[in-house]
Amino acid sequence: MTIKEICSLFNVKGKYVECKEIPTGNINSTYAVTFDLEGQKNKYVVQRINKRVFLNPEQVMDNIVRVTDFVCQKVKEVGIDDNKFVLHVLTAKTDEKPFVIDDEGEYWRCYCFIPNAVTYDATTDLGIIEQAGGAFGRFQKFLQGFDAKTLYESIPDFHDTIVRYEALHQAVTLDPFDRAKKVSEEIEYCFQIEEKATELQRLLREGVIPLRVTHNDTKCNNVCFDKITGEALAVLDLDTVMSGAVAHDFGDAIRFVANTLIEDDPNVDEVAIDMEKYEAFTKGFVGEIKDVITKTEKATLNLGVFAMTVELAIRFLTDYLLGDKYFKTKYPGHNVDRTRNQLALAKDILLKGDLMDAILQKYC
Repeated sequence: MTIKEICSLFNVKGKYVECKEIPTGNINSTYAVTFDLEGQKNKYVVQRINKRVFLNPEQVMDNIVRVTDFVCQKVKEVGIDDNKFVLHVLTAKTDEKPFVIDDEGEYWRCYCFIPNAVTYDATTDLGIIEQAGGAFGRFQKFLQGFDAKTLYESIPDFHDTIVRYEALHQAVTLDPFDRAKKVSEEIEYCFQIEEKATELQRLLREGVIPLRVTHNDTKCNNVCFDKITGEALAVLDLDTVMSGAVAHDFGDAIRFVANTLIEDDPNVDEVAIDMEKYEAFTKGFVGEIKDVITKTEKATLNLGVFAMTVELAIRFLTDYLLGDKYFKTKYPGHNVDRTRNQLALAKDILLKGDLMDAILQKYC
């Protein structure tokens, strides 16, 4: 089916004008579609959901609809424009479901396009980083009162670092491609830091910190900004919205935005946590949530930075040992470079722990 035919299945008003593919993103196929309604051009985002990654698209969409409906109500209560600050999901004409299924069994969804919005794949602008932190913090704040236990697991055990370590141990034991000896130093270091890296997950399992609705993919390019004012608008890419710890979202965001290099750069001697970027994001994020999370949650935010960095490292390492089957690789040893990059970042996070704690306390 063509994109035009897919759009005809949704409650989209007007006459189809054009479609342009949006090349960003590694998971779903995304298109910007324009319709004309009595001379007014309205844009929509149409996506094919990747069933190989999200095994139950209907559960993914159920999560998204319930979360966006909840946030929309909260936004309206405080007088914010919900056309800009919340994603709006269109429903199918036939059954009002938030998706349609094409002739080949593929799942599609449609969102209203947020006007005058732009995203940034990477940025060094501290103002934008602070705004991104504020957007993710505001998203978390607006979801206070939502029962996180009612959400489906779109990707089971996604941020369960204990489970991730279990997978690494098994991969080292099996070593099906005889690669363990090539990364013996990395394996040894991962096992040395296992107790600290899994501490956050143990606190979550024991109920020391509460289970909350979390975004679970808090990269800066998952926030859209107003083209003119630079104001952070809506949080995007809600496929991985599940239950988790606040520190998961904070930690993964810092891991991504504050690394001095991109996460697969092999120049590991230059990898470090950029403290200016760390402070900018922290100021925005904590400024929004400091009054709605517990004292213990605040104390574990930086633990989340370490845990999320190590978690990604062991995921790369496990994938390498098992033959590079999960992450796309551009060359032999790509996952090794990724592993070393993230472990170098984890080491620098440990070195700068006191400074990070001081900055965090400043904004808490």
